[in-house]
Amino acid sequence: MPEGDTLHIIANTLRPALVGKVVKRIDFARLAGDSSILVGATVIEVEAEGKNLLVRFDNALVLHTHLKMPGIWHLYRPGEAWRLAPSAARVVLEVEGFQAVCFSAPVVRVLKEGSVRRDRQLAGLGPDLLAETFDATRAVSNLRALTTWPLGVAVMHQAAVAGIGNVYKSELLFLEQLNPFAPVSSVSDQALTALLARARDLMQRNVARPGQRRTTRFEGKSDATRLWVYRRKGMPCFRCGTTIRMKRQGEALRSTYFCPSCEGVTAEALAMLFGPGA
Repeated sequence: MPEGDTLHIIANTLRPALVGKVVKRIDFARLAGDSSILVGATVIEVEAEGKNLLVRFDNALVLHTHLKMPGIWHLYRPGEAWRLAPSAARVVLEVEGFQAVCFSAPVVRVLKEGSVRRDRQLAGLGPDLLAETFDATRAVSNLRALTTWPLGVAVMHQAAVAGIGNVYKSELLFLEQLNPFAPVSSVSDQALTALLARARDLMQRNVARPGQRRTTRFEGKSDATRLWVYRRKGMPCFRCGTTIRMKRQGEALRSTYFCPSCEGVTAEALAMLFGPGA
């Protein structure tokens, strides 16, 4: 599931293969316009911003992909068999010695460099948790502005802070013992700062171990214990033994996994939010 750490791992993988190389061929599926404008251009940067990947060229154009849920980038040597069906390829970018293939990404666009910072999808992003100069103060301020939003919805709002997806949302709120259903206004700046610091630390640790499955429970003994609460509905909490639960939040009805005991989610509060018997 692509979240901020996944995109940075992809950027770190593609960067040494592409940067400084001339584009020999580039094919797009279902993208209007003439793709040949990128042939002959040199790749000058590959970078992640939140859940977005930007490939920059020396002709002042930028390839933007957003993977959302299904998308992924793969890197292949020429002639190497692809691990996914060619019909799923949205971008094939070929340079000397490598093919970078983006599969199933819902968003594929070519932008002018000058328009990137004005683009509605990119200009509105909050601070990237994995940026070298992550601005925690600004991120906390952005979250604080979402006063009435449930915390479990607010931390995934990319305009507030970029990079947190569904897995990290549930894991972070559990680790910081914060109620996903409580409004942002009920949480102190100190608690928000600690949550973002934890997010940054976990993402950095996962970026440093590419090729391994994401974990937030580094003391886990097997793949089955690599996460604290995510997708563990009905199982006992590793800390207190209480049964892990799941409820859906926000307009997109994204799943939130939580420990009622560790995160202070009472039966009365759930009943008020989701109705009797919730």
